[in-house]
Amino acid sequence: MAIMGGRSTNANPRQGLFLVFLMLLLPFASQVQANIDPIEAQEPTHAPPILIEGLPPLLCGDELCERPLRMYDRQGRDAELEYGWWQAYGPDLDWNGMDDRLQRVLDGMDSASPTAILGPDGRKTVAIVVDYAWHPAEAEITALSETLAEHGWIGPESGAWFEVLRSIDSIVVDKVPVSALMDIYHLEGVVVIEMQNVMAPLNNVASKAALARPSAEYGNTANELGYYGTGVVIAVMDTGVDNEHRSLNDFDDVDDAPDEDSTSYNDQKWVAGFDATSPNPNSDGTTDPDDGNGHGTHVAGSALGTGDASREHRGTAPGAALVDIKVLTDGGGTNSQASLAGIQWMINNKDTDWGVNSTYRGIQVASMSYGSVGTPLNSGDQGDNGTSAEASLINQATEEGIICVVAIGNDGSNRVPSPGSADGAITVGSVNDKNTI
Repeated sequence: MAIMGGRSTNANPRQGLFLVFLMLLLPFASQVQANIDPIEAQEPTHAPPILIEGLPPLLCGDELCERPLRMYDRQGRDAELEYGWWQAYGPDLDWNGMDDRLQRVLDGMDSASPTAILGPDGRKTVAIVVDYAWHPAEAEITALSETLAEHGWIGPESGAWFEVLRSIDSIVVDKVPVSALMDIYHLEGVVVIEMQNVMAPLNNVASKAALARPSAEYGNTANELGYYGTGVVIAVMDTGVDNEHRSLNDFDDVDDAPDEDSTSYNDQKWVAGFDATSPNPNSDGTTDPDDGNGHGTHVAGSALGTGDASREHRGTAPGAALVDIKVLTDGGGTNSQASLAGIQWMINNKDTDWGVNSTYRGIQVASMSYGSVGTPLNSGDQGDNGTSAEASLINQATEEGIICVVAIGNDGSNRVPSPGSADGAITVGSVNDKNTI
């Protein structure tokens, strides 16, 4: 019998045994609890939309779309570009991964694509670049193709563009029904949908002097210092080049009557070509694109023309060879899909042996006297911030050792066009014959 608080109670042996057992278990239970990880809080995947004055918001049905944070886990999948580059993409003022220009199209404005057709939804189709968090593989290609087909996309067999770019994590498509945009936007791995830029040739008044050849007016010219471009291959990316021109067909300008066969000269300047504006281009380098505009031939003459037998109007590097990459149609305004295809082909062939002679192989310099133009879809457009697909490809080309020289400023507006916006480009502003920028 035990005495507790002045009252007598009978001790319960089972209760005592239970207390002893509980005391023995407490240290073990504490250790087990310490080894159990707390349930991790789910990371948010979306945030409230950012509303920008003058920019139609992105709608999911009748509701405002939540803004995806786009923090994808690559899970070891291959990628060409640095993780998170898409967070800086522009034009994307509301930071949701949908190009602002496409949001205006979704809101009712017309497409700016030169290749637009009337889609099944009754709207003019758009040309886009679909950017992924990783390099698109079979799963991404299939998902995108099936989504497009669900909206009546005509497909490559009927003239639509569909190209997976090798050097960046993107798929280029045109003739896309507007109704397909939101379904593409929600595909796994998609981080940005770009509207393809419209590219146009840039040229005004050619400079009278480039400090290349000897002159009574100035000294220390490139030629006097021994720089003629010998052994260098320049890719002129433009409207094509009429390389049968006397200043462009060969090096010595002897017996150089124009001949449409670029290989008919024993010292030909043309070594390869590629027509990126063609829906089914020949990629082996044997294509010799024509120039129905004249701009590309002018640019080629400025870069590497010999000046014909007179040597009067000579280019900066008369000893350089020519690779003719047509990225602009004869009409000028062209979707950036052709530029992207041309730049990618150039990267693929940076070390190619053209089989002409041992002096000229690969591509060392790219000349791009063109750039993106503004559209009503982006009023007050300040141009590109260096994140467009073209700019990304130029950066990749630079990393591969190709010097990319790009024009800017000839349109007279205060904007930075793509691809001149690329960090890796040598971007050259225009100066007219009155020394006015």
